[in-house]
Amino acid sequence: MIETLFLLIFGEVVVGGGGRTFAMGTISLRMLLFVAGLLATSVGLLSSGRSRDGVPTAALLVLAFFASMLPGLLVDAGRGTPPDIVFEEIQPLLFWLSAPFFAFAFQDVRTINRAGSLIVYGGLTVAIVTSLLMVGLSMGVVNFGALYLWSEETGEFIFRGPTNFFYKGHFFVGVALVFVVVLTPRWWKSMVFVLALSLGLSLTRGLYLAVAVTLALSFVSGRRRVAIMIVAVAAILLLGLYSQAILDLLFDPSRASSAETRSRDLSFFLATFDYSTLLLGEGAGTLLNGRANIENSFLWAIWRFGVMGLAFMLLPLMMAARYFSEIPFDSDVRKPASAFFFGIVMLYIVTAFNPFVNNSIGLTYLLCALFALRRMREMAREATALPEPTA
Repeated sequence: MIETLFLLIFGEVVVGGGGRTFAMGTISLRMLLFVAGLLATSVGLLSSGRSRDGVPTAALLVLAFFASMLPGLLVDAGRGTPPDIVFEEIQPLLFWLSAPFFAFAFQDVRTINRAGSLIVYGGLTVAIVTSLLMVGLSMGVVNFGALYLWSEETGEFIFRGPTNFFYKGHFFVGVALVFVVVLTPRWWKSMVFVLALSLGLSLTRGLYLAVAVTLALSFVSGRRRVAIMIVAVAAILLLGLYSQAILDLLFDPSRASSAETRSRDLSFFLATFDYSTLLLGEGAGTLLNGRANIENSFLWAIWRFGVMGLAFMLLPLMMAARYFSEIPFDSDVRKPASAFFFGIVMLYIVTAFNPFVNNSIGLTYLLCALFALRRMREMAREATALPEPTA
């Protein structure tokens, strides 16, 4: 039951953006699936015949999550921050409660292949649909007004002009690109073209940079040809560099760029923080430079919840790096492990520009990849423990 439910939960996240794409009023499909996952986890915990390998690790992560939130929540309580503001801030983080669900799901090693397939083909689906929409907008086939009105209701689209937009599901287009390059499945070059085209049309510099750096690191780790690395990284970086000029053509050149906004946020933090900010954070209700939204997730974590919030945010990355480093280079699972691990690396790079690691999109992928890596680490250990075959 958990394995089947995993396919529904993870598949919806891959193609569903931030969670409001498939929603009716205040009820979203993601919310319903999240509750179903918690119920399935409860059934699994009560079942005496089900393996609990990995579940204690997941439970410790949940406890660490609550501990990291505690200083900031105490600050909010002392300041009398309205509960609705606090809940709105931590609501996306509650996906950490599904960590035991993912530990149960990856008891079955087939879940690793299924998750990889969902990422690749789900990412391709998002890439094809969004590219066709943007081509349709430029040709006048798709009605801009109708699409804009619908997208405003979901909050999943950020328009760059009358023919270009960023869809929150583009995150998994980037992850899928990393998977395809690392795994090199059949037709991988055609897949790379489709995925790269979609990312290019989205005009999102943060994703360009994250994918470029991640591919460079994956090539180094995989001992791939340096020439391929240079060409791939240079191409993506050029797109990122020229995207600003394209944006200036689409919008008023005098507009304040997102990069300038992030720079001002960091400058404000450095000019105003003190030891109490580092230790406890400023709480959920405190504005940063007059703004409630903080695009840099690392800055968000330390401003809201102090050093413990930042430490917890980095904890899964360190765990993933440990799991990956313990898988031998010649292991049969090294290649899929590389795809999952470098997907996490991409997540952490892009979260410096857009808040992914602290919302349902990034958290769901992070939990999936983390427990997939843990399972592959165990598979590699079991394989090395087997006796050598005799003639």
